Parts: sequence; C-alpha cells; structure tokens
Amino acid sequence: MSRTVRLGAGMAFWGDSVRPAIEMVERGDIDYLCCDHLAELTMSILAKQRARNSSLGYTRDILDLLRGALPTCVEKGIKVVTNSGGANPRAAAEGVVALCKELGVSGVRVAVVTGDDIETDIDDLIGQGVDFANLDTGEPLSTVRDRLTHAAVYTGCEGIVEALRQGADIVICGRVTDIALYLGPLIHEFGWATDDWERLGMATVVAHAIECGGQATGGLYAGDWAGVDGLENLGYPIAEVAEDGTAVLTKTPASGGRVDVGTVSEQLVYEILDPANYLTADVTADFTGVTLEEVGLDRVRITGGTGKPAPQTLKVNMGYRAGFVGEAQFTYTWPDAWQKAQRGITFLKKRLERAGFEYTDEIIEYLGQTSMWGSRVPEPRDPDIPEIVVRYAARCPDQEQARKVFTESVALYNNGPAGVAGVGTRPPLKELYAIWPCLIPREHVRQSVELLEV
Repeated sequence: MSRTVRLGAGMAFWGDSVRPAIEMVERGDIDYLCCDHLAELTMSILAKQRARNSSLGYTRDILDLLRGALPTCVEKGIKVVTNSGGANPRAAAEGVVALCKELGVSGVRVAVVTGDDIETDIDDLIGQGVDFANLDTGEPLSTVRDRLTHAAVYTGCEGIVEALRQGADIVICGRVTDIALYLGPLIHEFGWATDDWERLGMATVVAHAIECGGQATGGLYAGDWAGVDGLENLGYPIAEVAEDGTAVLTKTPASGGRVDVGTVSEQLVYEILDPANYLTADVTADFTGVTLEEVGLDRVRITGGTGKPAPQTLKVNMGYRAGFVGEAQFTYTWPDAWQKAQRGITFLKKRLERAGFEYTDEIIEYLGQTSMWGSRVPEPRDPDIPEIVVRYAARCPDQEQARKVFTESVALYNNGPAGVAGVGTRPPLKELYAIWPCLIPREHVRQSVELLEV
C-alpha cells in the first residue's frame, strides 16, 4: 500500500495564535507539526534581543505552543519541526528542555540545527571572495558593515533530515527556509534522494500551499471572503502527502474556514515571482503545471508540480541599523479642516528647520484617506470634511533628531490654528532596521546537529 505522511502547518509567523496548532495536534491526526516563526524583520528583532541577553534571541511563542501541545504530541508520536530558534537555536532548545522537565515529560529528544548564522565569519568569507553585494542595488557590504546586526543564511532541509535520522522528536532550527520545514520530514520518511528534483519540486508546491497557515483556509481571502464562515476559529491546513510528492490539502476537523480551489489558489501565487522558477535552498520548483481538484468537502488534491536543480547560491538575510523614526500625529476639525491641517504641517516644518532638524526622508499622510494609497488617491480637500488626521514621520540619523519631531509638534496645541486635537503624549522612539539581501555560494555553508535528551 502507498504511504501517506500528514504534515500540519502549526504557525505562520511570530505572534501567530498557538490555538490552531494545539487544536490540530488534538484533532488533526498528523505525523508532523511544522511551525514557521520567522520573517526578515523578526530576525532583526531577535538579533537585538540576543545582543542584550545571551539567553534570548528566539521566538518564545514556541514555549506557549508546546505547553499546550507537547503532552499530546508525545502521546500520539507527533514530531515538531520549527525555525523558532531564530538568532539563538541553542537557547530555544534549552528552553524546550526546561519546559519538558516542568511538564514532567521525559524521553523527548530535542535537536538543535545550526549553521545558518555567519555573522562572525563575514570577514573571513570576504577574504575567500564572497562579496555580499546588495542584490537590489549592487552596493558593496562595506557601506553598512559597521551597522550590521545579524547575518543568517536561508538554509535548506539537510540539517532537519539528519536530526530526524538521529531520532529527534523536536527539531529546533534557525533561519532555515519555510519550505525546508516540510521537505525535511518528507525526505526522511520517504527516503527521497536530495537530487530527486521532480518529487522535491512537487513537494515544494505543496509546502508553499500550506506554509502561511490560515491563508490557505480562508484567511486573507480576496475571493468570496464574505462567504468564509468561522474566521475567528480558523482551522490551519494539513497536507496528506503521497510518495510522489502530490497531496490532498485539508484542515483541522471541526474548525472554521474552508479549503477549496479558491483559497488554495490565492496562497499558491503568493510571493513566488517566476512560477516556472521558484527558488528555494533545496530545489528550483516549477508551478506552471499545477492542477487543483476538489475531491471532497474541505479537500483539494494538488498535482502537476515539478522541479529543477537547486541554485548554486543561497540567499543571506543581513540586517543593519538604519536610523530612527521621528513622528507626530494631530487632528483638525471642521470647519476648514484641510486648510488648518496644511497650516499645521507648515508650522511643524518651520519649527523643525529652526531647531536644526536633520533627516533623510519624510512622509505626510492622512489617516483613513491616503495612508494606504498615497498619491494614487485624491487628498481630502473637501471643505465640509468633519476631520483630518495628519501623521508626519521622518527617517532620522539618531535619537536626538528623532525626538525633535514630537517636541516641535506640541506647540500646535496653543500656537497653531484652532480646532486641533490628538497631539497626545510623546510616542516611544522607534529604531529602524533595514535588510541587506545578498548571496553566498552554497559550498560555504554547512549545517550541524546537536541532540539534547530529556
């Protein structure tokens, strides 16, 4: 008989609700719970936390998830694969081990997969000819080298496969790709070769269809969004994967949302750029022949994907400090709200100029009017508009300059036009982090696995 491996998408981002994952473990009859916690900004935040405290730097929601799901996972033999390790996989694993002891759960093997963090190796790698030029601008890394906060390679699934081969029950990774969280268990279970491009490509299509959690089951659905019931109890997707990499997609039983051709289609085209060449660390997937077929209530069969050899380079997520945001917000009311708002903006800018304000760029938006669409929609000039909310923000080189924005806006209360409100209290300063996308030849990256036992 043909085998089926059931993969559940437990998390889609750091801060996602842990309830869908716990419910899936309880009711979903899955073999693996695959949890994605990372995004580009997440890595910058985690690196900042690690710099302040060496025991931090991972997404602590993995502990909340496992507190609710671990006893059932152990009872049912469900393995957990997660990139919650972020900038500090070892600390995450130690946190999981401590949780196991707290819950009285024994016999659990926790694997730590590392090798993605190359921050301390950058200068040596440059000496070996890796230039780390910015993918978007071509600029050399030297322009931001002294402001780097982290450097993490989007690694593939080889470390996950090895961890599972060693008998891990929970696999904690750093910045592995989202797709790797799903490919690793499938290669381990089916024994696929790492150059079986057809199966890996098909499985990548399947992984991509479910990796964003509720987006495949009716969340963020732009189609018949009003007809999706139970969004407040949205079930997360499950892939029943066959040995050839094809799958039937479904969701946690007795949960909200739905799985149909519409919901799955929208997720499939999310962030893939060229559908014939979807680049991942493990395979270049081809989505162009994919077919979706509804085979039952909340059941969609997905076939037709294939693949080509993996890229010779891996993407690196580097982050660097990019200044601070100075911002102010104020509201003007009828009559003449538009004219008053313009006078208020001029007032603020002149006071900032007098204060020697330094900035590199600025934005002025009218909340509820232009903040989403910008200049593509008309400004709110209606003379009878009841109120206008202005937000002014500027990118500043340091905290001192950023503080000036709110400081100089406060005087609007009694020195500016009448009818002002909402200046409020001083907002917390926000430090800006920017992404430096670049590449590294894959031969410079090696993953390693360490096994901790409870």
